[in-house]
Amino acid sequence: MIVILHNVYLISNFTGICLVHRKYGTIEFNQDLVSGFLTALKDFSVEFSKGSGELKIIDMQIFYLLLVFKEGILCTAAADKNDDAKITHKVLSEIIDNFLEKFGNLMDWSGDVRMFKGFENVMDVMLKDGHVSEVPLKIPILKIFEKDFVKSRKQIAKKGLVLSEEDLRDAQNQKPMWTSKRLPSQVITQGFLNKEQFKIAHLADGFHTISDIAEEAGVPRSEIDVMIDDLDDLGLLKFIDIK
Repeated sequence: MIVILHNVYLISNFTGICLVHRKYGTIEFNQDLVSGFLTALKDFSVEFSKGSGELKIIDMQIFYLLLVFKEGILCTAAADKNDDAKITHKVLSEIIDNFLEKFGNLMDWSGDVRMFKGFENVMDVMLKDGHVSEVPLKIPILKIFEKDFVKSRKQIAKKGLVLSEEDLRDAQNQKPMWTSKRLPSQVITQGFLNKEQFKIAHLADGFHTISDIAEEAGVPRSEIDVMIDDLDDLGLLKFIDIK
């Protein structure tokens, strides 16, 4: 699975100027709007984090903006939703520490960004060229679907192929045949699941990530996370690692 930090910016709190920018992925920003946009992010970060170095996350639908503000420097990354936010937070904070150690807090900075030339190489190493926060993608699947899913994957493997995240995207609008199966209705009547949980459970077909399930169901990701945990606690789910 390929997940990546697409763009990473270091920004001065005092001027709103982008000090260093690294681009690793495909997400593009309109360069005419970047300066003002990043200044707005800087103001947002100052207001909510008070310069404490805490992580703030803005959901941009197809990716997240992760913000760390500390000692006059904002470090922000446009990250895939499958990136590990804790890892990203740690490395963005370490980048700021490294920058401050090398250049200071920039209170008397002349405005010449050329003095930071070479620090992009430091960021590349620390960010592993954008891949620092990759984690295996875990796909939930109802156990009643698992046998058919495994059989399908074995058929794919016989052709020398491996199920990937690309396959998941291609299969989003194609319901696998095994999704016609249903849990017994008694799980509702006996109070094990409510109707919404019952519906969500059947979206766990081996081809929907948890974020996909939230989007299709029109339910916040945080609520889906709780439901998935409940289904897992009931022993109804398994998880498949997609690389």
